[in-house]
Formats: sequence, C-alpha cells, structure tokens
Amino acid sequence: MAEFIEVPLKRSSEVDLVRPFKALVQSRNGDSGKQENLDSAFAEFNTLRQAATNRNVEKQQSYIDVMVKYHDQLLMLESKFPPQDITIPFKWKDAFDKGSMFGGKPSLTITSLLWERCCVLFNIGALQSQIACTQSVHTDDGLKTASKLFQQSSGIFDHLKELFPAALGQNMPTPDIQKDTLAALSALMLAQGQEAFALKGINDKMKDATVAKLVSQTHELYSGAYKLMQKDQLRNIWDRDWLPRVSARSAFYGGVAQYYQSCVCNREKRIGEEIARGQTAIDQLKTAQSRFTIESATMAKLCNTIIEKATAALATAKKDNDFIYHDRIPELDSLPPIPKAAIAKPIPVKGKLNEATRDLFEELAPASVQNAIQGYETRKAALINLEIGQLREATQLLNGALASLNRPDALEESQGQALPPSLKERATYVRTSGGIESIDRQLKEQRDMFFEHVEIITEIDKMLRDEKASDDQLRAQFGSKWTRATSDSLTEKFRTDLAKYRGIITNARTADNHVKSKYESVKNGIELLSLPEEQLAKRLPTESSSLSPAAFQELMSVVREVQREREVLEKEFVSKTVDVKAAFAADEGNVDGILDLVYPKILDQAYGPLQARALENLAKQKTVLEDIEEVGDGKALRSKLIEELATAGDTYQHIKKYFRKGVKVDSNLKQQLDALKSEVSDYVFKRKTEKEENLKGLTSSIAASQHGSPPNAPRYHEELKQPPPRPLPPAPTLKEQIYTPSSAPMAESVPSSQPPSLPYPVQSSGMPLPSYQSYQGYPAQYSPYTPMPGGYNPYGSFPPQPFHQPSQMYPPQQGYPPQQGYPPQQGFPPQQAYQPQPNPSSGPQQAYQPQPNPSSGQGFPVPGYPASQPSQMQPPYHRPW
Repeated sequence: MAEFIEVPLKRSSEVDLVRPFKALVQSRNGDSGKQENLDSAFAEFNTLRQAATNRNVEKQQSYIDVMVKYHDQLLMLESKFPPQDITIPFKWKDAFDKGSMFGGKPSLTITSLLWERCCVLFNIGALQSQIACTQSVHTDDGLKTASKLFQQSSGIFDHLKELFPAALGQNMPTPDIQKDTLAALSALMLAQGQEAFALKGINDKMKDATVAKLVSQTHELYSGAYKLMQKDQLRNIWDRDWLPRVSARSAFYGGVAQYYQSCVCNREKRIGEEIARGQTAIDQLKTAQSRFTIESATMAKLCNTIIEKATAALATAKKDNDFIYHDRIPELDSLPPIPKAAIAKPIPVKGKLNEATRDLFEELAPASVQNAIQGYETRKAALINLEIGQLREATQLLNGALASLNRPDALEESQGQALPPSLKERATYVRTSGGIESIDRQLKEQRDMFFEHVEIITEIDKMLRDEKASDDQLRAQFGSKWTRATSDSLTEKFRTDLAKYRGIITNARTADNHVKSKYESVKNGIELLSLPEEQLAKRLPTESSSLSPAAFQELMSVVREVQREREVLEKEFVSKTVDVKAAFAADEGNVDGILDLVYPKILDQAYGPLQARALENLAKQKTVLEDIEEVGDGKALRSKLIEELATAGDTYQHIKKYFRKGVKVDSNLKQQLDALKSEVSDYVFKRKTEKEENLKGLTSSIAASQHGSPPNAPRYHEELKQPPPRPLPPAPTLKEQIYTPSSAPMAESVPSSQPPSLPYPVQSSGMPLPSYQSYQGYPAQYSPYTPMPGGYNPYGSFPPQPFHQPSQMYPPQQGYPPQQGYPPQQGFPPQQAYQPQPNPSSGPQQAYQPQPNPSSGQGFPVPGYPASQPSQMQPPYHRPW
C-alpha cells in the first residue's frame, strides 16, 4: 500500500586490525604477558569487521545484529586505548554519491575508532530503514516492525548529529554526514514511522477522529522533513525522486486528514465546516495525485479511492446544506487546526546497542585505569629506589667502619708505607676510569644536557601558548563565526607529554644534585686515589691501631648478619608485585579523583612490612657501629684516611655507574623531546595555515556583506557650497577703447546675424561707408580694414604704405604699443582712393575725403610709418581671400 524511502549504506575499504592492535598491546605496560590470550580476540574482531562492512549486505535482521556487535566492540575498545595511539586508517565513502564516469567516490579517511564507530552506526540506521521498507503494510506485524525500525533509525541519525563533529576533528565532512543532512534523514525516518501508525488506523478502520489525529501528525512530520530536505546545500544530495515523493506524501496526508475531519464534522452536524474541509481535502488530494511518481503507484491508487469518497461525501453535504441546514461555509483559515497524535518518536541511543554483547578484550584495562596503573608504578619505583638507596648507603658506611679496624679479617694488614690490596684495587680503578677529571666533565655534560632539555620544553610550551593566544584572540574577535576547533581540545596530548617530561627532568635533576653532593663529600679522597701509587703511599701516615681477635670476631658475626638481611630485603623490594587493576577498575569513572587516596593505601599494604624490616636492619647496624667505636678506641690517623679513601673509591664506582645509565636516559629523552617538538611544530604550522584560510574567508564574506554609508563631508566643504562671487570684467585695452564706438546707435546698426564675439568691430554707426568697386564674389559694401599685428599678416613682407582715414569719424591714429613676443609694427601698404557710397540705412552720407599724410607735418606722426611726401590716396588693398 505504501512505498517508503530507504537510506543507502556507506562503503568502506578493507583494513587489517590484527597487526596494529598487537603492536599497541605489546607497547603497553602490564599487557605484554597477555599477548597470547588476545591474539584470538583480535582475530575474531577483524572477522567481525569484515562481516559488518560486507558489500553484499542483505536486508535481514541478522546483518543488523552483526553491525550492532561490531559497534559495541568498538565502543568498549575506545576506552582501552588513547585516541592518539590509534594509527589505523579507516576509509569510508559517501553514501549518496553515485560516482563519476571516471569511477570512485568522495571519501574520508581518519585514524580514529570513534570515526569508525560513527560510520558503522550510520549503516545500522540505513539498514534499519531498508528492512522497514520490505515489511508488509497489510498486516499489523509488518506495520509495527516498520514503525519500530523507522523510530530506531531516526534516533540513530539524530544521535549522529552530535557524535560526528567530535569524530571529524579538523576534517571536512562528506555530504552524507553533514549536520543538516543527518537532521533531514532523522525527520524523514520519523515521518515514515508515524505513517505506519496512520496506515494501521486506516486499515483497521478506527474512529474518524483517531485517524484524523494520526494522519494530521503524519502530514506535519512530512512537511517538516520536506523543508529540511529542500535546503540549497542538500537538494543535489538526494535521489531525484525523493523530493517529489515527500512533497506528494505531505499533500496526500494533509488531504486525508481534512477528509477524516470532515467526516467528524458530518457526525456532529457541522455541515458548513464539513463542506469547507471536504473541498480542501479534494484539492490537496488532487495536488498529491499530480506529484506521485511511478514508484508510488500504490499510493496514487489509494489517493484516487479517497478522492472518490471525498467527492461523494462533499456532494451529499452540499445537497443537504442547500435543502435543509443552510449553514454558512467558513473560510479554511478560520477553522480550528486538526488535533494531532504523535505516536512515533526517535528512540535515543545510549552506550551499547545490545547490553548482552560480550567484551572480547576483557583482559585489557581501560585507558583511565592504565594511566592510574602507570602512576602507581611510578610511585612504587620511587619508593623502592628510596629504600634500596638507604640500605646501600648504610652498607658503604659499614664498610668504612670495618676498614677503620685495619685487621686482616676485615681489611688487609698494612705494614709501614705499603698500601692495602683493596685500596690499591680502588685506586687502580679510579685512575683507569679517568680519575676526578672524568667526574667533573660528566657533571658538566649532565648540567648542559639538563639546560638543553629545559630549553626544548620551554620552546614547545611557548609555541603552544602563542598558538592558543592567537586562536583565543580571533575567537573573541569573530565570535560564533570562528568555528574551528579550540586549541585546548587539540593540544591535550602535547600538554600531557610536556608535564610528563617536566616530571622526568625534575626527578633527574634531583638525582643529579644528590650525586653531586655525594661527590663533593668524597672529592678529596677521589683526588688522592687519582694520584700514582707511589704518591698515594707517601700521603698515608704510618700509625696504626688494632683490636683483639675476640672482639673482632664478635663484631664481624653481627656485620655478616646485617649484610645478609640487607640482601634479602633488596630482593624482596624488587620482586614484590601487587595487582592494582581491580582496585582502579572498581572506580573507573572516577579514577582521577581517588588516585591521591588509593596510591598511599596500596603502597602501604604492599611495602609497609618491608619498610619496617629495613628500619630494624638500619637500627641494628647503628648499634654495631657504636660497638666498633667503643672497641676500636685507639684508631689512628692512618686508619681514618684509609676509611675515607675506601668510601671515596666505592662512591666513585657508584657515580660512574650512575653516569653510564644517565647518558642512555638523556639520549632517549633528547630523541623523544625532538620528536615532540617536531610534532608541535607541524601542528602549529597547520593551525597557522588554517587560520590564514579562515581569516581570508571571513574577511571576504564580511567585506561582501557590509555596505556602509559614505562618510559625511567635512564641515569646511559645507561652507564652500555657495559659488564664489563672479569676478569683474577685465579693463578694456587701448585697442578696444579706440575701436569700440561710444554711441548707442552703433549697436543698433550691427546686423543680428553677426556673432558678437569678434575681436574687432564689423560696422560702425554714424560714419559714411565708402563705396568700393564691385568685385565678383564679394559684396559691394566693404567694411573698414582693421590692421593686424605683423605676426599674423601673411603679406608682412610688402613695403609699408601710407594709411589715410576719414577725418570725419576717426581721430589721428597713435599706433600700437610694442607687443610682448612680436616684432615692431611695420605699418601697412598705401591705400588707393575710393569713391564713398551712401549708406542706405543712415541716410545721405558725405564723401570720404583723403587725409593728408602725417609725415608731411600735418597732424601727429604715426609710429612705425616712415616720413614721406604727401601723395594721393591709394585704393584700398584687397586680401586675396
């Protein structure tokens, strides 16, 4: 009856889990002895993964059980290994990508058990949806099973929304595991789970009000899922028929809800509301009918059936209303909403999916317990070293006391200046080992190595602090837009390692200071032992003292007993073992909070008796030393010096052994610090690159989204908005004063077609206009010629001619002043006399009378014209153009 939508599975590449996990177990303290017991567990775990990631998965519940078992094993294994120790590459492909023509799918590879578990959990939800789609919707069992599986699938996808970001870290997710994608899948599965209940109500022919509530909730869930699936970044992910099918279901169940609610209205005699809801039901059902695809043929058939029922019911209601009720038909918006019955809900995921799953790795302690065990081992080693060190110091003190007795049974008899054989042996060892110079050199090397380690740790800490400060600053600046992971969540391992190395260096420095103090206390003796044998013998005094044989034998028996007890105590301190796994596993969830209380309690129970016996042994030695001092009261200076030299020789051997061990430890520590520095440097570089890319993206988005208003103009711009006052016209030049007429009629006589911008007057008023001989191509009336500067006259090479003007209108010409940049004016050629012509516009005019030449003494001389005899007026010169 219904065609549900199923989610595709993610595909993974094959991975060998046996070898990497074996190496991890071998590297862990306390688990190496369990390797044989874990081999079968890892082999079974590897087989389980191959079955859970099989490409030919069938839609059966047995395959879900296999995936659930593998998921639970991953969940339990996560607590047994720190995330940074896992180096297995788990590759998973996008579930919705169909691949390209070149093959392959977008995939993501992460070395994390959490990433592997999230992908397996995604496949569990997808396979549940596929099995739900195969259930028969014609039976109650099929609908119940389908609804349960859809609710479980919805809960898984909803849980993955919060789980995947932690598994991804700084990696970009594939489209199928994005938060919006998982939210849409969860909503779709929940809508299909509610649809199963709605179909059961329709099949069982429940009350109309009950069916209306179930179907109305189904309509709302499908509408919400459709909105989530229709986002721009998700539209291209789904198969092409998903959105039409979801849209059709939303419209279909909306119409079905209106139909059943109209039936309720019919029973309650609300005919007007029945008609409104019936008409709305038919409209929505027809909309759904147009959206159903080929895959939804059964739903389309059901839709047609309900349309027929709704149409018949609507016709009957209209008929009854027209003849009987005459009820007003209300608008759909004014009707109360249809009540809803939310039966389907996401089933939450908490921890193990199957509580009956057996842990294949029960022998492996959780990571928190392992850390607690390592801390216990560190404190135990410190306690053992302290107790054994005290016993060995007491042994050296006892040897020195015995050396002071100077007896053959205790220390070889020395005669005269000869050295005792044991002292010769110690002196030879000191000289062959480099003497006191080797101790000083090694102390300096230890100090230099310490400062080098401190410098590396300081540099690593500075890089981490600088990176964190930069990230915090940008996070405070951009707020929620700065979405990358915080520095604290990524540098936890680095800071843990730094704290561990600081502790190692501090302990090593304390041990170095202790050794140095012991060296300073015997430095003089080592200097004497470094001398050649002859010089050493000369430094010893010749005095000696002795004890009675009986007293010596009694003391030696007590000494031997003390030494035997001490050897047994040292072996028991070293071989003592305590199983603390059960103590820590009982409070696994709060291991860090009980460590300070558990450590002293366990150590006291295990080593308290041994510490008490060691104190008794030291007290017995103290009594023996007091007896030695009382019996050997006559001890001489030679015996004192031999005692000091013996102690110095033994201390020298102890220091040399310490340095040999320290060189190896410092070398290993240097390699580990260099490796850590390289890792931190790579991390800081990656974070810097990521920061620059994020900053570039943020600044680009901010610049594109913000459009600020232009800045206000400065105040002085406001003051300059009014235009400045117009300047006065320039004063007229001499030429303009001469040639510009002063009478008003002059302006009236200028033709209107003449442009007013010519630099010289065109026609003067009030003066007779001479008439010239008509020239073909020129008008009969000729305007007076205005002389131009010589630089503009193309005929300036002509000889100068006298120029005559009528005496009636023109004053004597004064010439032009010299112009800047032009040669002096050379005058004009002589003009020919012409007959004056009357001006028709001004009435009769007088004939033009030639004016005598100024050079003849009449009038004023014109600058630039040569003086000559009066001559007859020449006709005017006509330009060739």
